[in-house]
Amino acid sequence: MVQEYIERLETIADLHLNPHSAHLVDRTVQMYDVDKMISCVQGPRVLELGYGDGTWTEQLIQRYGVSYVVDASQKLLDQAKHLYGPKIHCFLSLFEEFSPPKDLFFNTIVATHVLEHVDDPVFLLRCCKNWLAWDGVILIIVPNATSIHRELAVMMGIQKSVYDFSPRDIEVGHQRVYDLPLLRSHVQDAGYDILLERGLFLKTLPNCMMTSFSQDLLKALIDISDRMPIEWMANLAMLIKPKTFSKISQAWHERG
Repeated sequence: MVQEYIERLETIADLHLNPHSAHLVDRTVQMYDVDKMISCVQGPRVLELGYGDGTWTEQLIQRYGVSYVVDASQKLLDQAKHLYGPKIHCFLSLFEEFSPPKDLFFNTIVATHVLEHVDDPVFLLRCCKNWLAWDGVILIIVPNATSIHRELAVMMGIQKSVYDFSPRDIEVGHQRVYDLPLLRSHVQDAGYDILLERGLFLKTLPNCMMTSFSQDLLKALIDISDRMPIEWMANLAMLIKPKTFSKISQAWHERG
C-alpha cells in the first residue's frame, strides 16, 4: 500500500518536473505567495514539507544560506540536490514517518499545499510539534473551497458543490478541499494557536483559462487579495504555533 502511494507521488512529481501550461500558472502564483508570506518565516533552520516546484527553496536559501526538505519523491529530491548541492539538506521520507536528526529542531516548518494531500492532517500537525524549536511556528497554505472560481463553477453547473473535486484536484492528488472553518478546526484539534490568517489570490477562472494572463495581471490578482474577504480567495494561509511549549520542551528532553 505504501509503495503504491509513493508511486502515485512520483507520478505527481512529474507535473513539477515537466509542467504543462496550467501548472505554470500555479507556479507563478506560488512565487507571488512566497513574496507575500516570506516575512512570516523565522530562521535560520527552516523545514519544507515537500519540494514541489522549489519556489520556497530558492528564497529560503537566499535568506539563510541553506534549506531542509523532506519529501517521499526521489525524483524531486534529486532535482533539488542537482540545483542547490550542499545548500540543501534532503530527507527521503513520508511526512508522517519523518524523524529528523536528534539535535536538529526547526524555527519554521513550511507546509504549503500539503494538508490537502495527506491521509490525516491533524496527525501530521501533531507530529510537527516534535520537530519544532521551542519557539517554532508552522506556515500553512491550502487551496480554498469557497474561492470565487469554484463558486462560479457551481453557478454555471460545472460542479454541484464547491467541495467537489475538480479535474485539477484529482490530477494533483488532493484528498480534501478546505474551507476556512475546516482548516481552523484541524489546526485547533492538533493543539495550535492561530497567529495569522489571510487569503491569497483572487482566482476568477480555472488555471487552464488563465494561461494567457500576463504576469502583471496575475500579480494584481494576488495584490488585491488584501482588500477582499478571506473566504473568496483561492488559497488560505495561516501561521500557527503550539498552544503551549510544554510538549516541545518534553520532546527536547526525550530526544536530547
